[in-house]
Amino acid sequence: MTATLPEGAATDIDDLRIVDCDAHLTEPADLWTARVPESLRGRVPVQETRDGVTAWYVDGEMWASIGGNTIGHGPKKVLGTNTLQPFEEIHHSAWSTKERLDLLDDQGVWAQVLYPNGVGFSSNHIFAVPDLEQRTMILQTYNDFLIEVQHESGGRLLPQGMLPIWDMDLTVKEMTRLIDKGMTGFTLSDKPELLDLPELPEPYFEPMWDIFNSTETVANFHIGAGGTREESEGIRRTMREQREGKTPVSTGGKRIAPPSWGSFGPQRWLAVMATQMYMSNVRIVTNLCMSNLFDRYPKLKIVSAESGIGWVPFLLEALEYQLDEMVTTPVEKSLQQRRPTEYFRDHLYVMFWFESSAPQKLVDDIGVNNILVETDIPHPTCLYPNAKGHFARVLSGLDPASRRRILQDNAAELYGIDIPSVV
Repeated sequence: MTATLPEGAATDIDDLRIVDCDAHLTEPADLWTARVPESLRGRVPVQETRDGVTAWYVDGEMWASIGGNTIGHGPKKVLGTNTLQPFEEIHHSAWSTKERLDLLDDQGVWAQVLYPNGVGFSSNHIFAVPDLEQRTMILQTYNDFLIEVQHESGGRLLPQGMLPIWDMDLTVKEMTRLIDKGMTGFTLSDKPELLDLPELPEPYFEPMWDIFNSTETVANFHIGAGGTREESEGIRRTMREQREGKTPVSTGGKRIAPPSWGSFGPQRWLAVMATQMYMSNVRIVTNLCMSNLFDRYPKLKIVSAESGIGWVPFLLEALEYQLDEMVTTPVEKSLQQRRPTEYFRDHLYVMFWFESSAPQKLVDDIGVNNILVETDIPHPTCLYPNAKGHFARVLSGLDPASRRRILQDNAAELYGIDIPSVV
C-alpha cells in the first residue's frame, strides 16, 4: 500500500517528514513476563482470554483492558467497535516495532509519538496496584519496554513514559533514568487530586516540574489520563449495561446521567462519549493558562493530546474576557505575570486528526506554532489508511511555511526529533 493524495490536493508536503503526535502502542502479550525473572512472573500483569475477551490480570483479578484496537489483519480498519476481540484478531502493527514502521511508511508518516493503550494514559492504573514494590516493578518494566521500542525504531517511534507520581523522589529518579536513555516526554494525570495527591501547581510537584523545565522534555496530558481505575471499570460496566438495555446505575445503586441517553445503542453511546471526551482537556488547559506555573517554569512545554483544535479560539477568547471581568482584586491579579493567550502561545500545543474546518479556517486564531497533527492509530476514528492525503487536503489552503510548521517542524523541535532530508 502506498500513501496517495486526493485529486487536487497540495503535493508539496512530499518534501516533509510528517510527525504523528498521538498514536497508541498496544501492550504486547509478553510485555512484563518476558522482562522479569521467572520467580517474579506471578507478580506482574498477565494477559488472559476468558470467554473470548482478552484483558490484563494482576494477582488473578482483571486489572486493565487491551485498549482501543480497530486495525485487524490485512491490515484493515474495522468500524463500529472500540476494540477487536480476542487479542489474536488485532494486527501486529499495534505492538510490533517493525510492523508499525511499515504501517507508517504506508501512511506517509515519518515518526510517531506513542501513548499507552490498555493500561491507561497515565500511571493511574498502575497506582491502583496496592503493593508498593510490585507497583514500582510494573511501572519500571513498562518504561524499559518503551525505551526498547524507541531504540529499535531508530528514533522514529517515541513512546512517552509513565511516572510514579505517588513518590516524588522516585519520580525524579525515574525521569532522570529515562531521559538519560533518550526519552523525550512523559504522560501525566491532569487530576492527581482524585488519587489523594496534591494538585499539580502545589509544592509536592515542584521537583517534577523542575526537571521538565531544565531538560525541556515534554509534559503530555492525553484526554482521559486523569481517570482512575474505578472510573475505567465504571465505563466498562456502563457499556455492558447499554448493550443489555439496562439503565446505568452508580456503585451505590443511584441513577446517574451517563454521557448518552439510555435509549441509544452501544455504538451510538460510544460515539457520544468520544465526542464529549475530546474536549475533556479544556479543564487542564484553562487552569494552566490561569495559573502562574509558566512564570515559575519558563521553559515548560505542555501538549494536549487527542483533544482536537476547533474549541481553542473560543476558549482563549473566553479566558481573556473572564480574566478582565472576574479577576479584579490586587491579590488575585498578582498571581500571574502575563495574559492567558500569551501563556498558551509560548507553552501549549494542541493537535488535530479528523477535523477539516478548523485546520482550514482557524490556524491564525490558534497559532501556527501551537498546532500538531495526529493519527490516533489504532484507536476508533483513527486516520487510516491515508493520513497523508487527509492532511494534504485540509491544509491545502495554507502557505508552504505553515504546512511545514504544522506537519513537521513544530513536533521536531518540541520532541527533539532528527528529521532527515527527503531524498
